[in-house]
Amino acid sequence: MSDEPLHQSINALINGTITEAEHQSLQNRLKEDASTRAIFRERMDIEAGLRTWAADGGAQKVMTKHSLNEVHLRTAWGWRMALIATAASILAIAVWWTQRPDPDQFNLVDQQSNSTPQANQSTVQPLGKWIAQADCVWQQPPSLSDELFNAGMIKLTSGAAELRFDSGTNVVLEGPCELLINTADSARLLAGTVFVNVTEVSNGFLLETPEAQIIDEGTQYAVTLDSQATEIHVFDGSVIWTPTAADVDADANFEDRIATGEARRYLRNEPGRARHIPFGQRQFVRRIEQQVRESANGELIAYDGFENLAGQIRRDRSGFGWSGGWESAGFGRGRLAEVIDAPPGVIFGNDRSGRRLMSFRGGESLRRQFEKPIELSPGETIFVSLLISRQASPVKSSGEQSSREQSSGEREDYEQSAAIQIVLEPDSESPRFTRRHSVSFGVKSDQRMFLNNSGTINETATSLVVGEPHLLVLMYHMDTNTTTANLRVYRANELVDEIQPSVWTVLGTESAGPTRFASIRLSLGTRAAAQIDELRISNSWNAAIDPTR
Repeated sequence: MSDEPLHQSINALINGTITEAEHQSLQNRLKEDASTRAIFRERMDIEAGLRTWAADGGAQKVMTKHSLNEVHLRTAWGWRMALIATAASILAIAVWWTQRPDPDQFNLVDQQSNSTPQANQSTVQPLGKWIAQADCVWQQPPSLSDELFNAGMIKLTSGAAELRFDSGTNVVLEGPCELLINTADSARLLAGTVFVNVTEVSNGFLLETPEAQIIDEGTQYAVTLDSQATEIHVFDGSVIWTPTAADVDADANFEDRIATGEARRYLRNEPGRARHIPFGQRQFVRRIEQQVRESANGELIAYDGFENLAGQIRRDRSGFGWSGGWESAGFGRGRLAEVIDAPPGVIFGNDRSGRRLMSFRGGESLRRQFEKPIELSPGETIFVSLLISRQASPVKSSGEQSSREQSSGEREDYEQSAAIQIVLEPDSESPRFTRRHSVSFGVKSDQRMFLNNSGTINETATSLVVGEPHLLVLMYHMDTNTTTANLRVYRANELVDEIQPSVWTVLGTESAGPTRFASIRLSLGTRAAAQIDELRISNSWNAAIDPTR
């Protein structure tokens, strides 16, 4: 790529005229070629200066539609004229390639200068959705109502908030924090701490600081910026740190690649010098699930919605109430399920579009430990609920091994099965005790629903229809000396009971079941397949069924 085509691509990127193919080509070149990154860095340094000039009052005069049109026409004359065009059109910077607001609808300076959202912004193109913890204190909140945001300044005094960009990147702000949102694919951190999750559906995200740019390579990382230095911690993937501010003692082409499990510190007056620091010495807010907590009125013990995982389920990246991520419950490391996009549509009153879920294949078995064991006292009840859709049975491959923890004979039978089990495992160091005294429910190989309370088994002729989502709710109650388990199954076209039902799909019998649980296990036979979502463990019926359904 010669310099002129490169400059033209950068011009198109800034002015919002770049095509998807051109954007991908430019992004690949930036990742592979140091000289390209140097040119890009120099150009974006000029852009950063222009934005600072605009924010400081140098561009307070709002342009007319006629002058904006002239600017866009001049961008085709080449790199030098594009600089003039960029300076003139700083009030109407467009998104990189996914979105391009009309110049009459988008005024960046107006949004930067106002501390509250505009009263009438219905014509402004939103860049995504945001959620916040209940205790958030804002100096300048996101600029749109109805949990939407667009370009502009955000100032969070305390608490934590998450921005879910439509482009596929999620950014968690931890107060105090100041973040200037530029486009659907870029933002500028001015102070504070952010956690950035560039998911697998994103085409990249550019995070700027006053001294540098951070180019991601499909990653999760955190940045904290104070008056003295910038720190970067990379949790997954890698990032490239490229200084934009002058550092007379550093190499003009300095760039630093930070990989998974590494951390760096850069003094703000020396952005071209990297200082290696221990990874994980800081704790970062990496996810926001306050809406789920609030809707359950504090009655949720554990929850997993399988969001923001980027396909990584081993790590503690989703839900709350857990001591870690999902791990194989079989012999050896075993296969793990994958996180996929949920099919669109409304299920039990909730729109599933844009959500994620966990997809299981035959023979898989996963376990997740609770943050602390769940212990019941006489008179107490816990509920376990989840959305589940049984899928068509996969073809069993030769040599495939089951991961279910059973004797060899039982394991051979299970390998031929289409059973689906959800298992509450007691808190015990004895595998034999855990196996004998677990509480489980699900689908047998003959597709009949079952309930097993520490060896006391009940079942019904009801089955799960292939491809249809169902809501399963287990009720587990402790009396003085015994426990009782009941199971309720709802099909997608049924209304969910607002209060605990008196009629159950599987009515259990009393048993001397366990009263202290350490983990939950999900297991499938080799001829079984399922999709699971919205796993909830609670101490009330209301929190288990989610009243917002």
